[in-house]
Order: sequence, then structure tokens, then C-alpha cells
Amino acid sequence: MGIAILDHDKATVAILAEIIDEMGETPCPFTDKDKFLGAISPTAHRAAVIDEEFVDVIEGTKQVYQSIEILAMGTSGQDRCIQAGATGYLKKPFPAGDFRQALQALLLGPGSRSQSVNGSFIATDRSMQKIIEVLRKVAPTQAPVLIQGESGTGKEVIARYIHQHSKRAGGPYVGINLAAIPDTLLESELFGYEKGAFTGAYATRIGKFELADKGTILLDEITEISLGLQAKLLRVLQEKQIDRVGAKSSLHVDFRVIATTNRNIEQEVKDGNFRSDLYFRLNVIPIKVPPLRSRRDDILSLAAHFISKVAAREGMPEKSLSPQAKDALLSYSWPGNVRELENVIERSMILTDGPEITLDSIELGIGDNQGTAFGQPAVGTTIHEMEKNLIYSTLESVDGNRTKAASLLGISIRTLRNKLNEYAGKGQISDR
Repeated sequence: MGIAILDHDKATVAILAEIIDEMGETPCPFTDKDKFLGAISPTAHRAAVIDEEFVDVIEGTKQVYQSIEILAMGTSGQDRCIQAGATGYLKKPFPAGDFRQALQALLLGPGSRSQSVNGSFIATDRSMQKIIEVLRKVAPTQAPVLIQGESGTGKEVIARYIHQHSKRAGGPYVGINLAAIPDTLLESELFGYEKGAFTGAYATRIGKFELADKGTILLDEITEISLGLQAKLLRVLQEKQIDRVGAKSSLHVDFRVIATTNRNIEQEVKDGNFRSDLYFRLNVIPIKVPPLRSRRDDILSLAAHFISKVAAREGMPEKSLSPQAKDALLSYSWPGNVRELENVIERSMILTDGPEITLDSIELGIGDNQGTAFGQPAVGTTIHEMEKNLIYSTLESVDGNRTKAASLLGISIRTLRNKLNEYAGKGQISDR
């Protein structure tokens, strides 16, 4: 498969094509936008290198062909290009070595670019280590996998791990966020359509299932689709055949399906919002990812990983976390899970001047953490009530471990025990 190039400058296109050829890849050079759009296809191109002048092409290509990774280049449009869907950006003029390195990273894919202490995951906590043990057994098989977990827990990271360690690793990995597409457009997105199938269908379009042939398809947020589309999806999973909108015959497709949801799918089935037969078809291998607040042993390991990641990306030295900053991270409830932690660390790395990230540099979402040191108490709350809430929420955050709670609160275990006895005697809180 080739790597498409789009730039208005013929000399730039020629030089990049030569470098790509030297890398053992097949260059597909274009200086004309319309010719590029007419040729680009996930069946012919692994990636595309596009100048920022064509940011509309970046956005359109990524919307239609999500599996094609895009490297943008230019002088001042990095933010626009990344927002449009580019994975990386090179500022012109750039050395040939930088281009080779950026393109190689692009071709490895996001799952391969991320580093971890456990091959693909940061997993110090025992609950995540158990999940990894299951994944190692499941990945080489063809079994459907249903991944459940709150938003930001790393469900897509797990999906990519399964694909990369499967017998289909050499095939495509195609993901689609079902919650982000209107239900009226989902059928054509999933199954494709024939030219002339409806007004505006000026050319045949390949759907996500067809793009995933010989590979893996990720159905992200599966519980968001309508009952009508669930019935059509069930047929595709059972028969491994798709019908493009407007087609007269079916097409056989060879794929493995992975689905994710941040909802309680069992409850959705009971409530009649999700078909039980589709649930059983998807739920062959269930994976339930715990929220970050339930795997606190991973927090500091993840934080260290994100510090290294930001430092490498921004070309800055790595910074350490102060003891107070570590305590803050450990005692916070993390409603946004791993994604929120990554954002907090990135912000702290950028805004901290010295070599150490201090407590003052850590900004947490106080609106969701009313019972901790970072919450904003309501007007009229007494000091006694604030103290009680702080102790209770800290205990909750460490699953009732009094030793950890006392350490985080900066008090002795004896003082903590006396406080709990006091609240219990007043009927305010049970003695935990």
C-alpha cells in the first residue's frame, strides 16, 4: 500500500516521494487537490502527508477514511491541522531525518507509539494485571469482545491491544464512534452505499465493516444505536455479510468485532433499550475496566508515564512530583479517569517552571470532589462538617484503608480512629 502526498509545490512533493521510496514504501504524489481526492482510498494508502494549505482535505479524508493516518506539514497551522484530524505535524522547513522519524511513528499507529511498563499498559494495580492476563489469552482468538467501563478508563487502548496481539494484526483496525454519528447516517457509515442509492450519493462508498475485512472493527459506544439498527447489526455479525445501501446483492466480509460501552449494558437489556440477542452475540468475552479511583496503585505509575510522554513530545526535561502533589493525585476521585489524569499531568508539566511539580501546580476538577481537600464547600458549612466530610471521603477514596487515609490526611491513625468514634457516637458516620 502507498503513502499519498499532497502539496502545491512540485519540488517538495518530489523530495518527499524520494524519501518515502528510500524507506521502502510506495509514494503516491499529488499537487492537485481534486486528483488526490479522487484517488485516496484505505485499500490503496496506509497514510497521507498533506500540506496545511489543504486543511479541508485533511478533515474530509479523516471523516471518510478514519483508518488513514495523516501527517500534516506547514509553517503556522498546527492547531488547525490537528483539530481537522491529523495525527502529527511537521513545521517547514524540516530535515529529512525528522520527516522519516515522524512518518515511521505514524505508520506504527497510536497503539504502538504509546509506552508502558507492561508491554501495552501501565498496570501496577492487581485488578488491571488480572485483565491483562485475560487479554493475553483472548487476543489470539477470533472471539468477540465486549469492553465495559467509564469514559476515560482506556477501553480503546485495550481494543488496540487485542488487535495488535491477534492473528489479524497485519490487517486493518477500523474504529467507529457510534455516539458521534446521527442514527440516520449510521447505516451508510457502517455498511457503505452504492452510487445513486440516494440524493448526493455521487460515488460508491465503502463502509466500516468492508474496510475492516481481514482485520478488526471496533464498535465504540455500542449502546447508543437504535433498536432498528441493532437488528441489522445482529444479522451482519451472524452471517458475516453486509448489504451496501442501494446494493442488489450481499458481500461477504471477514472481521473480528470488539464493542465498548460506558453504560450498564445489562440494565439497558432489562429496560428494553438493547436487544438481548445482540448482547449475547457481543458478550462472548466480557472485559470490565475498573475506574481509576478503584485502582489507585496505578495512579503514580501512570503519572510518571505521562510526565515522560509530555517531556519527550515537547523536548523538555522530565519533572518530579512533590510529596504533596502525589498525595493530591492519590486522594482525588478522578471522575474523568485516566484521560483526566493525563490532562492534569500535561497541564502541570507545561505550567510548572521548576524541576518539580508542586501541589500549587496541580489543578483538579473541584466541582466533582466536594468531600476532599480540593472541593469547594457550600456557604454556611461548619468547620466540623468540613472535617467530617474530608475524613469520610478520604476513607472512601482508599477503600476504607485507615492507614492510607491517615497518611493522606496528615494525622495519626489514633487521631483518625478517635474522630471516627466521635462521629459514630453522634450518629453522623458509622465506625469504619
